[in-house]
Amino acid sequence: MCTNKTCKKQGSAQAIKFAQDLGLPDVKVEAVGCLGNCGNGPNMVLLPDKLLLNHVSTPAKMADILRTLCGSDISEPLLKATELRLAGNDEARVGNLHAAVELYTQGLEVAPAQMRHLLYANRSGARRGLGDSQGALDDANAAAAAAPPGFTTAFVRQVEAHVALQQFREAAQALEEGARREPSFAKSADYKQLAGGLQQVLQRR
Repeated sequence: MCTNKTCKKQGSAQAIKFAQDLGLPDVKVEAVGCLGNCGNGPNMVLLPDKLLLNHVSTPAKMADILRTLCGSDISEPLLKATELRLAGNDEARVGNLHAAVELYTQGLEVAPAQMRHLLYANRSGARRGLGDSQGALDDANAAAAAAPPGFTTAFVRQVEAHVALQQFREAAQALEEGARREPSFAKSADYKQLAGGLQQVLQRR
């Protein structure tokens, strides 16, 4: 899907993020350069048929394409929860954390099991930003409990919430538990940064 200036302004980045966050096993969505026909964007090409599609500007339109042309099973609750999550992300990005928490909460009310970990992780980050460290930890724990393989953001949120509560040993334990559950996490930049910070704090105590 094109993410050049015109298509990006028309919503292609949000449509791509929506499709990627669905976690559909047989669908891969990637950003590419200009596909031409800029006045009818956002534009995307469906492979392997090389079918050019225009005006894919919203999550709802992307969902319709995935259903009708890719045969993907996208329920209305999944679509609604994803739209609420993306709206919450937009609010969080500009610092409207109260609004973000409300949107994530609305998303959790309708979300199917396959995406609840995303909403919990997002709401954890927003709650921590608001100073609700215990709420952030509760959500981080819920995200970790629901997380599928490969979703390491939940472990990062757990560590961040424990640190906010000044529970540094618990933070270190959460970090190691994340690495145990997901060995690749121990090689990530997030892990190394968190581990380094915790080591410095624990050495001073």
